[in-house]
Amino acid sequence: MSQRDAFLSRISGALGRDRPPQLPPSAPPYSVGPPDEIAERAALVTDMMKRNADNLFATLAHVAESAGWNVARVPDPRAAGKRILEIAKDLEARLGVFSPHPIVRAALRADPFAGSGIELLPVALGLDESESPQRGRERLRAAMAVADLGITGVDYAIAETGTCVIIPKAGVSRLVSLLPPVHVALVERGQTLPSLDELFTLRRNDFMQGETRSYMNLITGPSRTADIEYTIVTGVHGPGEVHMILVG
Repeated sequence: MSQRDAFLSRISGALGRDRPPQLPPSAPPYSVGPPDEIAERAALVTDMMKRNADNLFATLAHVAESAGWNVARVPDPRAAGKRILEIAKDLEARLGVFSPHPIVRAALRADPFAGSGIELLPVALGLDESESPQRGRERLRAAMAVADLGITGVDYAIAETGTCVIIPKAGVSRLVSLLPPVHVALVERGQTLPSLDELFTLRRNDFMQGETRSYMNLITGPSRTADIEYTIVTGVHGPGEVHMILVG
């Protein structure tokens, strides 16, 4: 049994669930190969995510805490919005920026920040029709540089490492998760992969379909760096405090 299969078996066994379907053993899970084989493997990964969503979510919560995330689980987007407000108040924040991920928009739809004195700024171009794209990018970058917290959704999360994966795309800036000193990531049930192997499978399939982006952010806890004496310092090159809100 491979290390990946053993990991998946432990997840299922601990929660009394049937073991998830295995990927074909003919090639590594992140794989090179013909497009039809990669598409088949990607479909199996997607099916695995759905069948084992609860198991993977529970494992993600445990591992993410060990990696330095402040983890909270809420039942729905409205409760996620309330939790974001609690975090902002604890920080005594004055400005927050957020990405246009659907789960973030859903969490903020009921306007939980109304009357709080905390300004929330969407990071999206084109909202001001009189503003040029270049001027809009400069304005948003300046706002992100002084914001107290950045709020994003994710494309995937990795149970094995407690990692959030954000793939920048049109309208979604990676800087929301990088420039503010505090990052709040909203992860939906069904977005969790067992390991990086499955992420590479999906990304390889995206590439074959012509849909891939040039880079992605892998965020595993707060930003850390070490000096020449191996003293670890957090927050030097990114957020020093990170919150993961599991929704669903």
